[in-house]
Amino acid sequence: MSRRSGFFADLPIRHKLSLLAAFASLLGLLLFGAMMLALLRWSAERGIEQQETTLRPLLAAALTGPMVERDYASVREIAQALIKSDAIDAIEVVSNDGTMVAEAHEANRSPFGKDSIFELEESGVSFGRVHLRLGAGGFAALSERMGLAMLVTAMLSLALVTVLFRILSRRLTRRLARLAATAHEITAGRLEARVEDETQDEIGRLAHDFNRMAETVQQTVQELAASEGEVTAILQSIGDGLVTTDATMRVSYLNPVAEALTGWTEAEARGRSIAEIFKIEHALTGQPAEIPVGRVLETGLVVGLANHTVLVAKDGRRYHISDSAAPIRDGTGQLIGVVMVFRDVSESYRLRADLDAQRTRLALALQGANLGLWDRDLTTGALVVDARWAGMLGYRPEDFAALADPWIALIHPDDLSGAKRAFKDHLEGRLPQYEAEFRMRGKDGQWRWILSRGRVTARDAEGRPLRITGTHLDITERHAAQDEIERLAFYDPLTHLPNRRLLLDRLEREFAEARRNGHHGALLFIDLDHFKQINDAHGHTAGDAVLRETAARLKGLLREVDTVARLGGDEFVVLLPGLAADAATAAAAARHVADKLRLALSQPFELGQVGGVCHLGASIGLTLFPDGVGENCEAILRHADTAMYQAKEGGRNAVCFFEPAMQSLVEERLALENDLHAAIASEEFELYLQGQHDAEGRLKGAEVLLRWPHPRRGLVPPTSFIPLAEESGLIDELGEWVLRKAAMLLKALEEAGHDLRLAVNISPRQFRKADFVARVRTILAETGANPLRLVLEITENLLLTDLGEATARMHELQALGIRFSIDDFGTGYSSLSYLKRLPLQELKIDRAFVAGLPQDADDAALSKTILLIARQMHLEVVAEGVETEAQLTWLKHNGCHHFQGYLFGRPQPVTAFLARLAMPAR
Repeated sequence: MSRRSGFFADLPIRHKLSLLAAFASLLGLLLFGAMMLALLRWSAERGIEQQETTLRPLLAAALTGPMVERDYASVREIAQALIKSDAIDAIEVVSNDGTMVAEAHEANRSPFGKDSIFELEESGVSFGRVHLRLGAGGFAALSERMGLAMLVTAMLSLALVTVLFRILSRRLTRRLARLAATAHEITAGRLEARVEDETQDEIGRLAHDFNRMAETVQQTVQELAASEGEVTAILQSIGDGLVTTDATMRVSYLNPVAEALTGWTEAEARGRSIAEIFKIEHALTGQPAEIPVGRVLETGLVVGLANHTVLVAKDGRRYHISDSAAPIRDGTGQLIGVVMVFRDVSESYRLRADLDAQRTRLALALQGANLGLWDRDLTTGALVVDARWAGMLGYRPEDFAALADPWIALIHPDDLSGAKRAFKDHLEGRLPQYEAEFRMRGKDGQWRWILSRGRVTARDAEGRPLRITGTHLDITERHAAQDEIERLAFYDPLTHLPNRRLLLDRLEREFAEARRNGHHGALLFIDLDHFKQINDAHGHTAGDAVLRETAARLKGLLREVDTVARLGGDEFVVLLPGLAADAATAAAAARHVADKLRLALSQPFELGQVGGVCHLGASIGLTLFPDGVGENCEAILRHADTAMYQAKEGGRNAVCFFEPAMQSLVEERLALENDLHAAIASEEFELYLQGQHDAEGRLKGAEVLLRWPHPRRGLVPPTSFIPLAEESGLIDELGEWVLRKAAMLLKALEEAGHDLRLAVNISPRQFRKADFVARVRTILAETGANPLRLVLEITENLLLTDLGEATARMHELQALGIRFSIDDFGTGYSSLSYLKRLPLQELKIDRAFVAGLPQDADDAALSKTILLIARQMHLEVVAEGVETEAQLTWLKHNGCHHFQGYLFGRPQPVTAFLARLAMPAR
């Protein structure tokens, strides 16, 4: 039975179809014959019943008379005559006493016959019985003919069906054979093979799906081959040795580094036991070490080698190595092998051994010099100190266990940056030795001065420092002596202010720094007006009291980075470094400080033990630096001195710049600042709008711009009054006025049915205000403006001070529905990190980049980069300053969808802009 089943299962489909067709046809004919036979039998039975109904009275009439008369010969003649009829197959006549009177049988009986018995009676008296078998001779003949006809029909039908199925099966199997042949070709490696079948039936759809599957398989195989190539290239190029094994610990792969270290080629090692090619020993004992592959296979975990492990190569060479082994798993998580990565650490091992020996020798030397020893592992940051190091501060080495880094934790905050800078300079090779002096807090809370020295004592193969070792020396007493010497040499003994020598030293340093960084500083020369009269009237004791009070007032009004010095008598000098990069801004800041100092010195002075008060003024000369080629510190000091005398000549108690032109510029800025105060109070400013359009030229929004039509100066450019408003603090009030007006305009646009966004520039100073979010929320509530249509434009420089606070504030505003845009992106602190962290929706390409498009290659590259970054981070981009069709075409081609510039329209007053939208101004 199993062989027959296997035989049928292995038959080609066309033979299976032929057999199934023949079997189905034969089964159908058999069912048809059975139905016809049953029909014929039923018809025969009905015919016999009718014959019985007809013949029974006739036979009774014919046989009853002879039986009454006992004429049995007549009965037999009648029986023989009846048997010749097709309707009767047999007849028996039995007398009343059971004697067989007559018996006749037909030789060929009908299969559909029926037995019938009835009595021969006359006047209620029985004279015998008749046993009659009725036949269906006519029906039998008909059945034979119909059977023959059915047989012929069955044979013809079977032949026709077989022919039709063979034709159909040949067509189907040829198509399936093509599909099978193509599958064999793909199996053999011809992945480009495809089935050619364009029909739309089931096999055609199967062929179409097969082709799609083949394309997917081909693409996957190609990608897998490329991926395998990349992995092979990576494994071949890494600097560590790499060995892989199967689950039986036999080698399956070695990379070139592993070949070099083990002395085995991959071809030699493949299939060998890992223990045969990877022989390792303990460096100190020489005993064989356990290969971690076995433990990985047992535990399924990553396993590393113990320290002091030596690899013995095939040729006998020995390498100190570090090693780790990890499991390799298949897609189901089944562990199928191990990968082992190791590297040659012979050099670092030798260095470590040398270091241990050096430490022993060094300890003896340090003990005699009273130096504390420290050692820092630069890879882990771990710091190790000896007892002398800890004892300088009153600690024991184990007391530092609770501190992550005792060095950093105990250094005075003012000295920490300098110590770190010296440490970094040595590590990066700018200094041959690390050396720094700093204060450290002892266990008793007192600060002690420490001289720290050190050098890198271990590097990796690429020269990167791995370890640095050094000493600490307590120089507290020496530092105290130096402080006293310095105080006498560089400070005024009366006021304890820096003297001329220290002032010139600091001025020289700040002068060089200003030239290097492009910043401006200022020098103020101060002379007390009428001070000689104090000495003459009240004596030098009173004069000294005034000088000490003057020093205190000046120091109290200045920054920590500023310097106040006393040159002698009643002359003081103030050094203001790093005021601003712009000379005009620096001059304004210096003038502000000078006025503040002059007012402070105009206040009454106590005369100390003499009693009483006096009123003085101060004449202040002011000069900026650097202010020209060939300047030096003496010249700067001389310029300030000259300006001070000009102030005295001008009436005393005044401030005078060394250069008249600079003086005029400062006075002009002061006048402009006063006008700015008045303009904000009287709302002299006007809002302008410049449209922002999409690629089809449709108006999608506008940027809100501020203009100042001054009644006397005319239209003051924003570049003149916006920085002044920032410096003077007026930008808060001015920015809130602009934001409120923009919100009112948004509400008007919404009521008129215009779905436009308005972008408002927010200054860094305004944004950093603690109540900025509350102010914005109040404005939106009072005006009813939709925050979803409000865009706040911020600059990259806003994010430099406190990115965390800026991010939190932006998230609060975003929760209201407000959008954010980075204005002039790419011109400031362009960092992808803040783009990822901030809730931004838009970047604006600065007009400086757009101006050179498409000719300038640098502008094109920068613009493409910005567009790519925005696309990857799902940010919208608005290009500013679009003025030509060529710029617009280039930007469209490179994926920019929003534009702003003269090509679409110049900035317009609100009334003109609303007129374009056909709505009334408000």
